Amino acid sequence: MKLCILLIFCIVFHSNSQSLQGIYELNNLDSLLTNDVKSILDKNLASKKIVFLGEAEHHIGSDFLAKIQFVKYLVINHGFKDIAFEGDFFALYNDHESQNLFPIWSKSLQCQDLFDFLKKNNVTIWGFDNQFSSVYSFKNFCPMLFSFLNENKIPFVSLFKDQTERAVRSGPQINKEFKEKEIAQLIESIDVLLQNSEIQKNHFWVQALNSFKNNVRQNASNKKLGIEIRDKQMASNLNFLTSENTDKKFLVWAANAHISRLDLPFMNNKTMGFQYCQLNPEITYHIAFSSIRMPYRKEKFVLEQSNDPKNILSLLPSISKNYYIDSEKIKKNNISMRENEFDGMLVPSFKSTTYFKHFDALVFIANGEKSILVK
Repeated sequence: MKLCILLIFCIVFHSNSQSLQGIYELNNLDSLLTNDVKSILDKNLASKKIVFLGEAEHHIGSDFLAKIQFVKYLVINHGFKDIAFEGDFFALYNDHESQNLFPIWSKSLQCQDLFDFLKKNNVTIWGFDNQFSSVYSFKNFCPMLFSFLNENKIPFVSLFKDQTERAVRSGPQINKEFKEKEIAQLIESIDVLLQNSEIQKNHFWVQALNSFKNNVRQNASNKKLGIEIRDKQMASNLNFLTSENTDKKFLVWAANAHISRLDLPFMNNKTMGFQYCQLNPEITYHIAFSSIRMPYRKEKFVLEQSNDPKNILSLLPSISKNYYIDSEKIKKNNISMRENEFDGMLVPSFKSTTYFKHFDALVFIANGEKSILVK
């Protein structure tokens, strides 16, 4: 009897979910976008210059595969010729090669087709992360910085050179290698340089020095403050890139948590998207991606989530198919959904929240897979 009642509830609930206007079935991963979804993108992106493409976690290969389908459509049909990753700002500004990205993408088997496509279609790769994560930055930041300072006869003390080289080598271990006083000295030295008129004429080095300073501050801070410092600087770096290239349209590849439109306390200051939107209102479109089934998720758990009316998966007509959700259409045609809070797999660290306010669109992939790293 209880089983019958549960089945009836599930049938009724999923029947209701199918009636929601704004949920569109997608094709298989190798040709994901349907004509209906392409039409929605064509309409919604008419006035947008920046499209954020998220991922639930950085190790989910099926999220990558889904994003690649969107990248290809947006490059070919909407003229996006630049893509900025949550990757090394300094390295990718000077050397636009995929090898300067985190290995989670550059070495991912699922992403190899992406990099081939970008190269074939002359799409430039950028980065906006203040962290030094590539060999290029470890090898070149200090030589290039001090060459610039010397060529322009900008004075600096030998202690600054020593501390800068040590800080680059130390990275996240700076607290173990530096005394608190030394960190303060390094930050003060950078601030003095930023006041120099010759440096102020060079917009890249102003940005690079600020980015480096906040890399030092991030590594010297506790985790919560470090996240806040990093996201604020990532927004600044991305704003620098897009402001330098106002004639171009950018795709932005990052985690769902970072591309959210909202700034809420429980998000632990992962608010790069929010802060970028404050600087650039009305030009962005935010798409979050999530894979439902994963090798480490038991089927019982997935079914429980999909049958829970408090979980966003319960809105899907089926958890065995791929879907695109148009947030604006959902909110427009279903008034009760405007403030509805849901649990979900889009951002594992998020509590129950108003996902339709965080993101302009949501993409769900039924059968997910982990990223496979190539040697």
